[in-house]
Amino acid sequence: MIFNCDKIIVFDLEATCWEGRDNAYKWREVISLGACILDLKTLAISDKFHMVCKPVRSEISEYCTKITGITKEQAENGEDFEVMCKSLMNEFNSKLYPCAAWGVDNEKMYQECREKECKYPFSNQYVNISLLYSVLTGKPHNNGLERSLLELGLKFEGDKHNPYWDSYNAAKILKHLMEKCRETF
Repeated sequence: MIFNCDKIIVFDLEATCWEGRDNAYKWREVISLGACILDLKTLAISDKFHMVCKPVRSEISEYCTKITGITKEQAENGEDFEVMCKSLMNEFNSKLYPCAAWGVDNEKMYQECREKECKYPFSNQYVNISLLYSVLTGKPHNNGLERSLLELGLKFEGDKHNPYWDSYNAAKILKHLMEKCRETF
C-alpha cells in the first residue's frame, strides 16, 4: 500500500478506568476516540473527529466519569466501537496516512480491534509523539502531555482527557518539533 505523507492523523483515546490497584485486572475498554489532522507541508492543524462508543465488557465508573467527563448514559447512547472506527476511516481516509498519538494508544486500538473483530482504522505507519519528544529534547519518556507543552512554552487548549483536545495538543507538540527540525535543515 502506498502512503500519502502530506498529512498525519493524530489521535487519542479514552478507556474505562477505575480508582485503586484492586481494579488493575479489569478490562479497560475504549469509550471515546478523538483525532485531528496535521498538514505536513503547512503545519496547520485541522479537522475534528470525536465520538463516544459503548463499552460492552466493562462499565463507566464514577472515577472514569470524573477523569474523562464521560457518563454512563453518554456511553450507553454512544456508537458501537466498529461504527466509530468506520466513521473515522470514512471522514479522514485514515488508512492512507501515517498516524500518531501521545504514547502507545495504537497498541490499545489494535487490541480492541482484534477483540471486537473489526478493521483497525489507521495505517500501520505510527509515530509515538511522546517518545519522539523524549528523543529530540532529552527529557524523560512519559513526561506527560501537559508538562511537555509547558516545557515548549505552549498551553494546553480545551478539556483535559477529551480525546479530541488531547489529540489536538499532541499535534501542537509534533508541529513544534517539526518546526524546530526544519529550522536546522
